[in-house]
Amino acid sequence: DAQPLMIYVRAPASLPGGYTFDALINDDPDRTFTVEVPDGGVSEGELFLAPLPPMASRNRIIAPTGRWKDGLLDCCNLGLLHPHCCCAFWCSKCALAQIMRRMELTWLGEHGAQVSTQHTFKVVVALIVAYAMYSTSLALVALDYKPSEVPLYVVVLRTIGDALFLVWGVYSMYRTRQNMRAQYSIPEQYCIGCEDLCCAVFCTYCATAQMSRHTGEFETYPGVCCTETGHPPGTPLTV
Repeated sequence: DAQPLMIYVRAPASLPGGYTFDALINDDPDRTFTVEVPDGGVSEGELFLAPLPPMASRNRIIAPTGRWKDGLLDCCNLGLLHPHCCCAFWCSKCALAQIMRRMELTWLGEHGAQVSTQHTFKVVVALIVAYAMYSTSLALVALDYKPSEVPLYVVVLRTIGDALFLVWGVYSMYRTRQNMRAQYSIPEQYCIGCEDLCCAVFCTYCATAQMSRHTGEFETYPGVCCTETGHPPGTPLTV
């Protein structure tokens, strides 16, 4: 049986299990659906997953539920020079930002209000540029010294910058993939319990390309490298 498309809902109040209420999709008052509180109830402000009725998911990117659209190593399914493949391998963080934008996630790969997700792509690009400038500045300072004589503060600052950027990159991808699997009801297949983390650490490029194909309807809409979603402006998002 086909698995339902899931969507995160924020509880408007502390509610018991079985209680129903109307929720907005992406804070859009014209797109509502009825939500049933899961067993055990929820607390005010708590995020929980609820199935999205078929009628409420109209005008969205079509993606399968219960499984990935294709495999982790199927990067070239759409062609070696397809924009999604090029972006994933040449600038994986930009490709990840496009995926986050499609799914209405924040720059940390977390769910949030539309006001905090509509600029996710710009925030990620700003982080990439800031890190590049930071690293380049320290590298230029180090040019004035022999490798064995580079000041300690330069080494420390470079290490801290690299570590922070690495931690953000791994965490944001881990949470994006985890939220994508939850939304599309996709079970883990390998490394049960830590598949998302393993993909974020050891298979960044292939995992990014797989997520891009799953949330991008490239069969219908062309792929574009330099847009916020990887599709032409006006293309629907995933929900």
